[in-house]
Amino acid sequence: MSGDRTEEEVTGYERSPSDVLRTVVFAVLALLLLGLARWARDESTALDEDLVQRLSFLTPAVGRILAGAVTLLVLASLVGAWAAPLVTRHARLLGHLLISGVLAVLLLLGAGWLVDRADTDALVAEVARRGGVDSTLTVDGVAVMAASFVVLGPFVSRRWRRAGARLLALVVLLRLLVPIAHPGTLAVALVLGALAGSATLLLLGRPSRRPTLGAVAAALTGGGLPPADLHPAVVDARGSVPYVATLQDGGRVFTKVMGADNRAADLLFRVYRFLRLKDVGDERPFSSLRRTVEHEALVSLLVRDAGARTPRLRAIAPVGSDSFLLSYDLVDGSTLDRLPPDSVPPLVLSQIWEQVAVLRRHSVAHRDLRRANILLDPTGTPWLIDFGFSEVAASPALLDADVAQLLVALALDVGVEPAVDAAIDRLGPEAVAAALPRLQPNSLSGATRDALRHRKEQLLPRIRAAVCRRSGVPEPELADLERIHRTTVLTVVLLVAATYLLAPQLGDVGGMVARVRAADWVWLPWILAVSALTYAGATLSIVGAVPARLRPLTTFVAQLASSFASKLAPAGLGGMALNVRYLQKSGVDLPVATSGVGLSYAAGSVVHVVLMVVFAVWAGQSAFGSLRLPRPQAVLWGVLVVLALAAAALAVPAVRRLVVARLVPLVQRSVHGVGPALRRPGKLALLLGGAAVVTLGYLVCLYLSTRAFGGGLGLATVGAVYLVGAAVAAAAPTPGGLGALEAALIAGLVAAGMDHTVAVPAVFLYRLATFWLPILPGWAAFAWLRRSDHV
Repeated sequence: MSGDRTEEEVTGYERSPSDVLRTVVFAVLALLLLGLARWARDESTALDEDLVQRLSFLTPAVGRILAGAVTLLVLASLVGAWAAPLVTRHARLLGHLLISGVLAVLLLLGAGWLVDRADTDALVAEVARRGGVDSTLTVDGVAVMAASFVVLGPFVSRRWRRAGARLLALVVLLRLLVPIAHPGTLAVALVLGALAGSATLLLLGRPSRRPTLGAVAAALTGGGLPPADLHPAVVDARGSVPYVATLQDGGRVFTKVMGADNRAADLLFRVYRFLRLKDVGDERPFSSLRRTVEHEALVSLLVRDAGARTPRLRAIAPVGSDSFLLSYDLVDGSTLDRLPPDSVPPLVLSQIWEQVAVLRRHSVAHRDLRRANILLDPTGTPWLIDFGFSEVAASPALLDADVAQLLVALALDVGVEPAVDAAIDRLGPEAVAAALPRLQPNSLSGATRDALRHRKEQLLPRIRAAVCRRSGVPEPELADLERIHRTTVLTVVLLVAATYLLAPQLGDVGGMVARVRAADWVWLPWILAVSALTYAGATLSIVGAVPARLRPLTTFVAQLASSFASKLAPAGLGGMALNVRYLQKSGVDLPVATSGVGLSYAAGSVVHVVLMVVFAVWAGQSAFGSLRLPRPQAVLWGVLVVLALAAAALAVPAVRRLVVARLVPLVQRSVHGVGPALRRPGKLALLLGGAAVVTLGYLVCLYLSTRAFGGGLGLATVGAVYLVGAAVAAAAPTPGGLGALEAALIAGLVAAGMDHTVAVPAVFLYRLATFWLPILPGWAAFAWLRRSDHV
């Protein structure tokens, strides 16, 4: 199993990007197959009959022979694979094989539990009649065989890898001729086996093989550059292995070797950016490693011919079994990331921007203009290097992104004003101003973002302000480069969870219709009255949160309008902004108004937590089923453990510095804001009392809604369910917890013992009274406040 190993050497074990890519691909494929199998399990009987009919063309003797051949091939393959580490005395490979085999069997067991479908009786009877072959044993063997061959791949030569692939294909073909189980089961076994093998390599590492110096020297010689000396280079050559060679004619070249791992890393990077970002120009991966190398060579030749200063390409050559090299003339010097900031004078800055101007004139986007890709030779002349991520015929957006990247990279070294002045001097104010929407972290390379994070100052806003000032343009909005926002993901997850929880409860439509027809609508006026009372509570809370005197009626209208504004933005942000504006118009200073609104919301949170504890103790086991409250001793031990962990954390100097820098100022500001309310008992009573009226009002509305449909749960139980459900739904990034609160309340009421035909309409009635009906009067209140100049 050595074949072509003379061209490569093992330098250790590493977790390869190739294994990450394979694991992700096999995992996605396995999930798709399992989802299809679970969705189509009702059709298994028809599939079983088709398989039995397909078996009828084989005689019993031929069926036994083929089935036996499958079993023997699987067993022989496993024996051969597991004997390899024993013969070669490679104990680590034996451990890889053991773990992958166990993982493959466990994944199959989990898949069987998930799909919950066994072979049908007719198929099992047919198998028994054909020869009594154990289908489960054969399926497990195929999975373990696939896992073993995947694990063996990095340890053997390409010849043995091809032989293993052919043997696995033969086993699959024979299994299709003599179907001992469903073909879908075979597909799942193969994919899960491959997943187990790639996951094992990812977990334990694969041999780190790179071309030997002899192989690289031979490739250089084959490319017309025979080296007299060759040694690794200590430079930042991300995505490749760098070397420096002294040629026999006395010249020197810089050589970078790229292999399959670099290709896999590039694919993962592009897929990640495609899923997370948009309009950044790297959506199209190259079809192969050869195309990747050829593209970099093409761009390097193009920009050099256009007049840009970049090293001359000397050779492209294959190295070993799956690597390529690119060789350039060596330019002595240092990259900007290795030089002190004062090593970049204004003349060098101007020359750097001139190189970018050449690229722009020929529509070439470098797309990785970090400091490590700008080289200064001994005379101080700048060179652009590493065009592996570049784009030809680039769009204006990508060219603008180049300007944004270089502005930030240079400002990190020389400061904002010199970087902006040099850019405008060489590119013109229009070109630099066009980059403003791209001056954001999502447009920058990872190295530049890391450097920004270590800066205490806000560099990006300063750069944008300087560009606007020098270009004479107003600051535009930043480009929306995120394809998927965190709030979007959280919203989708919560909506899926809400649908999952609500769908089973909505199944008995007839029962719920009957409940609605039999509802006692005498409770409806009381529900609406208590809902209106919550706005009075919000009025008392905001009055108690600020030292100034507020007009009660106008403040009540403002709280009604605030409920309407809260439905326009998640997490109550719209209502908070409106209250701050109202307090300002009422003569309250902006800092006091902001802290007052924050204090009102904080008081609501404190009251909610206190009431949640009170109602949980009051409701007891009736609200939480078999869940018992912890004993006081357990709570005490838990508090002691938390205090011990906090003390251990504070013993770390970095943690203490973080607490002093971040937490202490926040606590001081909070105490300063609470001070006026604490010094005036009347204000404190209004603040906490109003918050309690709001929370208890919503709680009573839900309780009255359940009574309207004949619910039998007590106030304590319904209150506990509401308080817990509202706390959970507060994390939803939807206005008023829309969707999440309904799901949480219905699930809680049903878990507490209420029939779903009561819980569903009761929660919908509660939301109608507290969320939907107040929209129209809230809009009217908002319009009146604007006409009256109160906001």
